[in-house]
Amino acid sequence: MRAIIISNGSVENKAFYEKYLKTANFVVCCDGGANVAYNYGFLPDLILGDFDSVDKDVLEYFRSKNVKIMEFPREKDKTDTQIAVEYLVERGFDEIVMLSCTGRRIDHVLANITLLYYLLERNIKGLIVDNNNIITMTKDKIKIEGKKGHILSLLPYTKTVKGISTKGLYYQLKYGSMEFGNPYGVSNVIIEDEAIVEVEDGVLLVILSSD
Repeated sequence: MRAIIISNGSVENKAFYEKYLKTANFVVCCDGGANVAYNYGFLPDLILGDFDSVDKDVLEYFRSKNVKIMEFPREKDKTDTQIAVEYLVERGFDEIVMLSCTGRRIDHVLANITLLYYLLERNIKGLIVDNNNIITMTKDKIKIEGKKGHILSLLPYTKTVKGISTKGLYYQLKYGSMEFGNPYGVSNVIIEDEAIVEVEDGVLLVILSSD
């Protein structure tokens, strides 16, 4: 089952959200993400957060539509997006796509990337998607469907990543290794319709970029 999270980061166009929402079994808006849903005419299944960024009229509108609303205190140890991720994990979703999770707040972007690791450790597919990037993690094998010429970057997320092999990329690896702090896997290029990355030990951050 696929769940979608809409957070309060960068806002894309309506077509961007529709592409993902049409395949969703469940949609969660985190705080200001409800503004996005309202502006584009989407009806989420759940809105949660401390509600410091959502428009109050928007919240009341969704309340009138019987959308489930969960409010949390502003002084808390978890971000709204983390609360949403944990909520979905507890309910058995095996794929979670996070939208509007990038933007000007680099602290939130990095925090959201750590949630990909949280999901990976629980064998749940996690993606952060914006108009230019798809971000995920792997500790075994992953297939990347991109277009020829798209950029694929591989960054070690653990101290050492061993046994890295790739196919469909301009710069090929065969049982290579990467060390945290040595980002030589940035800006590889996809040369086939599908790229494959395999890892024997460790965790790779995988970023597909369209430009």
